[in-house]
Amino acid sequence: MKPKEYWLNEQKLSKELPLDLEYQKRCFPSSIASVYDISYTSLYDETIYGWLIEPKNKKNYPLIIEYIGYMNHLDSPLQFMHWLSIGCGVLVTDSRGQGGRTKDTHPYQTFSESRLMACGFLDKDDFYLRRLYWDALRLLDVSQELPLVDKENIFIHGTSQGGGIGLFANSFSLYPIKYGFYDVPSHSNLLNRVAQGTGSYQGIHDYLKENTIDYEQVENDLNYFDIKNFVEEITNPVLVSVGENDPICPKEDFLVSYQKIKAFKELTSYPESGHGGGGLKHTEKILQYLMKEIDGDLHERHSSSNL
Repeated sequence: MKPKEYWLNEQKLSKELPLDLEYQKRCFPSSIASVYDISYTSLYDETIYGWLIEPKNKKNYPLIIEYIGYMNHLDSPLQFMHWLSIGCGVLVTDSRGQGGRTKDTHPYQTFSESRLMACGFLDKDDFYLRRLYWDALRLLDVSQELPLVDKENIFIHGTSQGGGIGLFANSFSLYPIKYGFYDVPSHSNLLNRVAQGTGSYQGIHDYLKENTIDYEQVENDLNYFDIKNFVEEITNPVLVSVGENDPICPKEDFLVSYQKIKAFKELTSYPESGHGGGGLKHTEKILQYLMKEIDGDLHERHSSSNL
């Protein structure tokens, strides 16, 4: 089974699992935002926890689906207030097993260690990244269950690990995505990432140095998670940022995937930057793009209603 076929089948299996979406309002001191604790069920019946942050007293609001970086976790809704500043809501979760509320309880059958990205890599069905990709696709399903969200104005944003996961989810989304914003993305050109031991792929690199195994099988399995094999499915526009001197998610590895994106795309490269990319400067750029997309859509609707 080829990588795309594999994930189409995984997506079908995902649809057979009840979402079990729950959300409950939490106390948060803000005049512009209401915050809800959310949870849903994903692969191996793991409960995924996160937040829905809504603009107060606003119906039909644009939504940012946010995928966060490796080993980051949710500390405070203040992390995401920049999206609220332009009237967008945010849907975001803790990544499975990465220090937040969401756990990774299902045991690995092939290999397990403290560095999660190496766990289960000897079998594609056991690989940690399979779990993250499932969770990401299920989060898209959650977005469709939120009654106040404008389903025509859903955006994806992700940084580092989240950038790669966002591009994967964008590739297989069954729902319209208005725009994708991906900063210093990971999970591209995985054989080279492993060979060089960059970022979260250091664990696999170290294992292969010390153990004699079937390298062809490892190469085959990694292809099922390399975003270069999926991004040509994206149809919405994307804005991507990279750091020229990024040692974690090297620009050169991401460009392998970027070249395969057929949709409208823009790449912003920051010459003096490492894994921090464009930082707040680039966040401002994304906000400008979002405002243009949202205002343009509203203008178009008003114009149509006046005909």
